[in-house]
Amino acid sequence: MRIAVVGMNVIGLTTGAGFAELGHYVECYDQDAGHIDRLANGVIEFREPGLEPLVIRNARAGRLCFRTEQELPNSDAEVFFLTVGTPSGDDGNVQLGQLWTAVDRLPEWREGGKRIVVVKSAVPVGTSDRVESRLRRRLSADCEFGVASLPEFSREGTAVRDFFEPSHIVIGSNDDDTAERLRLLHGRFSAPILGTDRRSAELGKLAANGYLAVKLSYANEIAALAEQTGADYPAIERMLGLDPRIGPLYLGAGLGFGGPNVPKDARSLVRMAEGAGAPQTLLAAALRANAMLPMRLVRKLEAALSGPSRRRVALLGVAFKAGSEEMREAPSIRLATELLRRHSGIQLTAYDPSAGETARQALPNAVQLCETAEEALRGADAAILVTEWPEFRRIAPDKFKSWMRRPIILDGRNALDSVMLNSQGVVCIGVGRLPESRAVPFDLSSPFESQTPSTNEPTG
Repeated sequence: MRIAVVGMNVIGLTTGAGFAELGHYVECYDQDAGHIDRLANGVIEFREPGLEPLVIRNARAGRLCFRTEQELPNSDAEVFFLTVGTPSGDDGNVQLGQLWTAVDRLPEWREGGKRIVVVKSAVPVGTSDRVESRLRRRLSADCEFGVASLPEFSREGTAVRDFFEPSHIVIGSNDDDTAERLRLLHGRFSAPILGTDRRSAELGKLAANGYLAVKLSYANEIAALAEQTGADYPAIERMLGLDPRIGPLYLGAGLGFGGPNVPKDARSLVRMAEGAGAPQTLLAAALRANAMLPMRLVRKLEAALSGPSRRRVALLGVAFKAGSEEMREAPSIRLATELLRRHSGIQLTAYDPSAGETARQALPNAVQLCETAEEALRGADAAILVTEWPEFRRIAPDKFKSWMRRPIILDGRNALDSVMLNSQGVVCIGVGRLPESRAVPFDLSSPFESQTPSTNEPTG
């Protein structure tokens, strides 16, 4: 089958390369001519495990090509996947300009049978209906087509694996023929396929990310209560995770959720619900609670250090989650901004294994980005673990003590072995637990413990 994918973000590129790997011929389009040129030369600008070799292999095999969006009217693809960005403002209003530009550039076909237009981007409910109406106004009557909503549930950092091993597939369509064709296209995947109407698929996507926002915010609220009552949130997290009604995922307490999708989709759902007369009060409260989390860590730092304005503080990790270079709505931005606002003389250093230039553009200019963890920690009066990169767990207590002026670590993700660090003379203060964590006299490990993410989320 000939497939076109419009929008070369992580999801778009993974979708294109993934279908090419399955033997389809795929055309990849994007508005940015420079981005397309780099992709055509094998330069992948995303840090996404497994994506680069997947792209290069299929491009060399002739199953994957890259073109500017201006060439889209010449495409003879049978299925068009629209994966363009749909950003939103703080008020939750979703900007669909990129989507309408792509829709307006779709070719007018007179031969070759029915075409299918698939909206994969997260959009307000009813957007696919508007896509169909817009195409019917522009295309001639003999251009047969169907429009479907096929929401994306992949996560940054595991997008390639999630494409080939999806947990589930949702096909939202208002006609049986379009639904059946898309079901056949996805027939090689072993995941269950749910068929529904377009509006339900669109709302279901927003509801999924909204639920994650609520679950993560609740976890952080309980962690705050644990600190005030002398309880240990990691133990509570295990208890909750063992309850089959709740499940172990997305219970990690820390700096809250961020990234390009969960905050955006949550705000969009709240805004849309207000207009529909069905206010989402629970989700609105979760968004407010999430916005306050960096301030909690600031207060912990102020309690641990006398006069932070005269101190040097290191941020370990700045990307919104480990395994990603994504900085959109990363908690590190809010944290650094608040520290600099409250303590004008504070010196902030930061190190992230991945974020690089993206971080430099997103963080306040006063933050000094370093090349190594040692450089960021050297001479620091305290450090805040912001992103749970594995390499930070491998820093030995002696390193913290030799590099830092004061070995004080605020573990914003509960990713470090606080019991071991405190026993070795490094003050490690976690989230939802006392500064010196109590040792547990029996093994609380479980099969799910290593897969309990704090910020992993769908990215589509």
